[in-house]
Amino acid sequence: MKKLFFSFVLFFISSGFTNIFTWDTTAAKFYPLAVGNLWSYHHTDYNWPNCSIYNSYNYQVRIDSLVLRPNGKKYYKFSDGSLVRIDSATMNVYGYGVPYECLTDSLLARKNDTVRICQNWPGVITDTAHVMFAGTDRRRLRLREFFIGEFYHDLAEGLGLYYKRTCEGSGTRDTLNGCIINGIQYGILLGTIGIKPVSTEIPADFKLYQNYPNPFNPTTKLRFGVPSSVRRGAGVVLLVIYDILCREVRTLINKVLQPGTYEVTFDGENLPSGVYYYSLIAGSYKETKKMVLLR
Repeated sequence: MKKLFFSFVLFFISSGFTNIFTWDTTAAKFYPLAVGNLWSYHHTDYNWPNCSIYNSYNYQVRIDSLVLRPNGKKYYKFSDGSLVRIDSATMNVYGYGVPYECLTDSLLARKNDTVRICQNWPGVITDTAHVMFAGTDRRRLRLREFFIGEFYHDLAEGLGLYYKRTCEGSGTRDTLNGCIINGIQYGILLGTIGIKPVSTEIPADFKLYQNYPNPFNPTTKLRFGVPSSVRRGAGVVLLVIYDILCREVRTLINKVLQPGTYEVTFDGENLPSGVYYYSLIAGSYKETKKMVLLR
């Protein structure tokens, strides 16, 4: 989903902490950054300006680990492959992408400040307010970004990203269903980690697409289709990764799926460079394609 959560993370740390907020007290609560924290969102694609919905689904993202990159800095790694760190000296926020990191925000900004991010796009802290979630009243911070269209990111105190809206010809909305923060669950958890429907198109038969990018380092997207007329015994869908010796490396999917077109992210962070294969298996159907991890 176009690295959706990567864009979340890039603006998770809204610079809209007004003068009463400091990093040592309240501000840190607006970005709960810790391994194991998990968020569940409801995503909607809609047409503009009539707002008719043409696609919607639930999905989850999670902070999986803390990793060291070649620039000598450590980043929190999310389940979609996104990498983020906060500079403790400047309170600047950085996302990491090959081959460099990118400034995405600053925790020292105040309301109405403009923050120049990545490619010199402006973001402005527009307001602070309150939002009700899981039966509690929480403070909300809004960052409005100005790219080609308009983008809003709302943070809820103690939860992180609460709401995201984009408007650029068409629109998207992502709303928090629930989360697990430091071992405590708030709201409800829907969807799954890693796999998400990406199209309302339902293929006539099972279909496995070529991964992209390919070659990749270290993450790539695998897309496949599940038909409406699922053959008997083909209810459980498996997506399996093998090395060049045909040894199983990882099973990405092993579950019953509804008809639709899906996408899953494969992370080869701890694997050596080389040729790998991925197979879609459902009942008597099996299709295999080749991909290359190149560091």
